[in-house]
Amino acid sequence: MKATLEFNLPEDGKDHEYALAGIDALLVIHDVEEEIRNMIRHDQGHFKEWKDEEGKLQVGCVATLERVWQYIIDCKQDRRLPYLD
Repeated sequence: MKATLEFNLPEDGKDHEYALAGIDALLVIHDVEEEIRNMIRHDQGHFKEWKDEEGKLQVGCVATLERVWQYIIDCKQDRRLPYLD
């Protein structure tokens, strides 16, 4: 079985661009989920701590990250996004 997407360019240019960016969008979502997972499960990663614009050290909130992670999962399920293997 084969599947083909066709676009009438240039009038369907934006739709074509969106289709091409699909895997990159999934990879970005996956990377964010991995960073959240690293903080929650291993207490490390980008969300553990960082310096804000004023140079003050900020510490990630596990409870907030858990809610964000669940929100991402729910949105992916609602939109039937495929899971990356």
